[in-house]
Amino acid sequence: MSPDTHMPQAGPDMGAAGPFSGLRVLDLTSHIAGPYCTKLFADYGADVVKIERPVVGDGARLTPPFFRDEPDLEGSLLFQYLNTNKKSVTLDLKRERGVAIALDLVRDVDVVVESFRPGTLDRLGLGFGQLQAVNPKVVLTSISNFGQTGPYRDLRASELVLYAMGGIMAISGRSDREPLKHGLAQAQYGAGAVAAYATACAVLAQMAGVPGQWVDVSIQETLASELIVNEPTYAWAGGIQGRRPPSGDGLNNIMASKDGYVVLQFAAASTWSSVAELLDHPPLADPKFATAAGRARHAEELDSAIAMRLAQMGKWELFERAHQHRLLSGVAQEPADLYACPQLEGRDYFVDVDHPRSGTLRHPGAPVLMSETPWTLRHRAPLLGEHTPEVLAERANVTASEFEELRREALC
Repeated sequence: MSPDTHMPQAGPDMGAAGPFSGLRVLDLTSHIAGPYCTKLFADYGADVVKIERPVVGDGARLTPPFFRDEPDLEGSLLFQYLNTNKKSVTLDLKRERGVAIALDLVRDVDVVVESFRPGTLDRLGLGFGQLQAVNPKVVLTSISNFGQTGPYRDLRASELVLYAMGGIMAISGRSDREPLKHGLAQAQYGAGAVAAYATACAVLAQMAGVPGQWVDVSIQETLASELIVNEPTYAWAGGIQGRRPPSGDGLNNIMASKDGYVVLQFAAASTWSSVAELLDHPPLADPKFATAAGRARHAEELDSAIAMRLAQMGKWELFERAHQHRLLSGVAQEPADLYACPQLEGRDYFVDVDHPRSGTLRHPGAPVLMSETPWTLRHRAPLLGEHTPEVLAERANVTASEFEELRREALC
């Protein structure tokens, strides 16, 4: 912990405050991966102070979707989700006085998380060496596209580029088509989650007396680490895992039903007769489909028969019937389905968050339930610079007159 060690001892009130209660985090991140990492700390009890650029703030503030499609710095729904339970401080880190104030804040934190391009912190005067000079026990977590070292470390990248470079894209989609990327920004959220658990490990070491350390998170590597089949297969046997075949794989693929998309999987323990009985479609009972070899030989005919039958069935009808027949099945749930999902509702997954710009909106809630140290929503996402006077006064000894001077100089 920081030199004055403020992590509380376990006690009767600690659970209500979350497992990271007492942990102080300085958040120098923007957009998705870094803010998601610090959100996990904040939502589980940590005191997270987010440093943003004066006037414009975190780039996520200008990222859609916006409330009522009206762009402004407080209306980004992405920003509102990623920054619950944090405090916002505006500070110009490109100026000497701003850096000095940031170092004052570092003196009293346990963790600093940043997502600048590699080398930026050093140029600003906030590199790991400078941080350790004022707080030897501090943990610095850096999240970047390719990591802090290596020939690609300075390259820019998008979600699409990282999916391609991480290798997962090569095994996604059909073999007769181009590779596919999964939806949204899963590489960013995955890297944020990995950064959070790695940082938590460093904090545990910190509490055991290990000196502060630098946690280097590469988004590319977090994706590559998921390739637990194709990388060993290639390394050990020279084999290459391909994408799905263009036909004959309907029962392991997404398929259209009468009112949406469904997944029906034919597991090894299942019998073909159970599938034919479930779908209740006479052509599927033909003996030529009864064996794996027969289904492969008549793949296109099989896919056509399945598609014809599914077009007559509702997605939830299929879902319920499949589970009665002990077959794997799922529905490609759309937003309306998720909001009404009885499983998510039964676990109180969604939470209402009241924000002065957007009013009350439902947000995804706890990614993990913990019986004694729960996830809590203590505060909605901050307005830009909302906590600047309070934090600078309490933690950097900035007086009211000094603060007014900083504002006049556009330093905060």
